[in-house]
Amino acid sequence: MSFMLSFTRRRNTINGVASFLFNCNCVSLGKLNLVKQFFYFLSLFLILLLTGCKKDTITGPEEFPVWLQLKITELVTPFNICNITDVTIIEYNGKRYYNIYSGLWSCVYCQLFDEQGNHPDWDSKGWEDFFAKKRDIQTVPACK
Repeated sequence: MSFMLSFTRRRNTINGVASFLFNCNCVSLGKLNLVKQFFYFLSLFLILLLTGCKKDTITGPEEFPVWLQLKITELVTPFNICNITDVTIIEYNGKRYYNIYSGLWSCVYCQLFDEQGNHPDWDSKGWEDFFAKKRDIQTVPACK
């Protein structure tokens, strides 16, 4: 009889442990599913973020508009100042402007051009507004 009682206790204990493990496993699977769902959501979000970004950066002078490349050549080549000349790309009032500047020049915005290669024709109020609202997008070396 003691053997039967011992067996019954063991069986109840085993059933209890199995029940505990089963219930615990369900909770783990639920947490695992949440982790999987979060991982899938995060992966999808990162893919959309990386593929949806618009390329606004210029990696080198070969990506400048042709008129800007010609203007850089005209300003820089005779004086051999290519290595100290940069082009700052500026956004102002929804338009893009290009400022060519060399470390030797005393005039900072004398070589400022709009998207078509024209100097802006602003009065002093226009220049004040430009300096107040402009956003420097990027500065790139003028030459390779």
